[in-house]
Order: sequence, then C-alpha cells, then structure tokens
Amino acid sequence: MAPLVTGVSNPRRLRAVAEAHLTGHLGDTALDAVVSSLRIATGAPIVVVNLVTPGLQTYVAEIGVGDPCSTVPDELSFCAAVVDTGEPLVVPDAATHPVYADNPLVKAGSVGAYAGVPVVDDGVVLGSLAIFADAPRAFTADELALLSYQAQLVNTGLALRRLARFDSLTGLPNRALLADRLAWALVRLERQPGQVAVLFIDLDHFKDVNDRLGHAAGDGQLVAVARALKKVVRPTDTVARLGGDEFVVVCEELTSAEEAISVAERILGVVDDLPRPVHDLRIEASIGIAVTTSPGVHPDALLRRADEAMYAAKRDPAMRWALAGPTPDAPPAGGTSAAAPRH
Repeated sequence: MAPLVTGVSNPRRLRAVAEAHLTGHLGDTALDAVVSSLRIATGAPIVVVNLVTPGLQTYVAEIGVGDPCSTVPDELSFCAAVVDTGEPLVVPDAATHPVYADNPLVKAGSVGAYAGVPVVDDGVVLGSLAIFADAPRAFTADELALLSYQAQLVNTGLALRRLARFDSLTGLPNRALLADRLAWALVRLERQPGQVAVLFIDLDHFKDVNDRLGHAAGDGQLVAVARALKKVVRPTDTVARLGGDEFVVVCEELTSAEEAISVAERILGVVDDLPRPVHDLRIEASIGIAVTTSPGVHPDALLRRADEAMYAAKRDPAMRWALAGPTPDAPPAGGTSAAAPRH
C-alpha cells in the first residue's frame, strides 16, 4: 500500500482538498449523523469533521463549535498535527501538554482533552475527525475504537462524493463538478477582476474509431486525450469530460481572449500529435471559446456560447477554433491554426 499523502502545506494534498470542494457546514446528513452520534456516545461537547489547510480549519460537519471554520496556528493545532503525521492523536490533558497548552482554546479553558484520527480519501489525508472534551480526561478504548470506525464511515462518504463528481473512464471532473468549478470561477471575478474562458472541445472522427476498432479502442483514445489536455493547461485550470467525445476546459485569471486562444492552439497541437489508432484514422478537434469578464453571467449561458462557437468551427472546414461573439465582454472572432491546420 502506498504511503498516505500528508503535510498541511503539501501541494498535492492541498490540491486534493480543493478538488473535494467541501465547504463549512456542508449540510451532508451522513456526516452530520457521524458527529451527532459521537457526541452522544462519548459525551464530548465538541465533535468535528474538518478539512485542514494552512492556518484554516473548515468544519464540513460539526457540533459544539457553531462556526463553519476557525483559524488556529498550525503549530498549535491538534488537527494539523494529525494531518502532518497521518496518525491518530490523543491528548488526555491539553493544559499540561508542552505544545497544546498554548492553543488558544486550551488557554481559554474551552478544550481540556482531544482525540482525533485522519480523514482520508484516495490516499490523501484531507483532515480529521475529532472529539474535544472541555476538561482533562482519558478516552476509553471503546471510545477510541468508535472514533476510528466513524472515521471509516466519513472516508467512505467522501469517496462516494468524489466518485459521483468524476468521470469513471478518464478520471476528469464530470458535468456536475464542472458546473461547480465554473460557478465558483465566475464568483471569484467579483473579488479579482479578470477574464474566465470556457473552451468546448469536440473530437472529430471519433465515431470512426468506435465503428472500425470497437469501443475499447475508443475508450483508449478518450483516456489519451484526457491525459494530453491536462498536460497543456495550467494546474489552476479545470479539464472536464461532459460525456461521449466532448471535453471542456475552464481557464481563470486571464487578461485577454488571446490567452484563451493560445490554450486552444496548444490543445489542437497535442491532440494532433496523438498516435493514430491505425495509419489512415486521425483524431482531430474542434474548439469553441467563450470569454467573460462579468461575474453575473450564468454558467450555463457561458457554456452554451462555447458550444455554439464549437459548432461554428466544425461547420467550416478551414476553422479549428471559433471565439463566441459578439457580446459585451467577448469580441467576435474565429480562426484557423497555422501550426495545426485541419486535415
């Protein structure tokens, strides 16, 4: 078994936390049931399922805190220690502990004892499931076993959420997760002006692969395309599969439509460079691009504009991509790729 991905500031772990797309007070009935049952069984006044990022703990489910998140320095945080080590942590008397005695909640008298175990999804420690007592106490073996069992339920629930939001073939975000990512990208335009681009990608001649070589070969081509797309976009961009041979890329923090066009050109090049399934069968792509500066644009409308632009590119044998327009935030344009002309 591969070692767990741990470390509060580990970039791979932080990426997994971000991709989990879990918010404070998520409202998940199963997770809420976990914290409630632990409180009843242990009598602990505070029970939390929390995601840990540097200096911030987000309570996906909690009872006894009342807030969706808190900020405690990582070096004084019980839960950050669980994430750093990937191991359970039990502190029967926090006030006399050489580290946690300086924790703000311990100094205030709100926390006297702690027990926590890692919350893990797909080999990554996302956070912890923890119980906090308001006075020093020893946790029984049964209580610690129950904590461990309940953590397994949390892990299973998070895994099911993840699997429901990712395409089973390519591992890319699916339509549901794409909708969330795009919505959040537009919301962020309110705080950080810029441009968000949607690139709608449709594969040309993909049906010929399925018809001539079978669906297994077609699946192999889709997996290859997915890998290729991820190689030519930034880590902050989202590559998703809508279904069939349709993919979408969401690019944030752009300064011009030309940047989105550059992404489209790279995509065309990498798809053209994929090995042919047979010598006379070539997979190509048509791309529609929609760009906005407005946080008020509805995600579905932006995706629809990119889809329409893609069909415009597909209808014209000379075009590889088309930029949606005219709109107030995206000038009309279209083009061919000199570096990768349509064959």
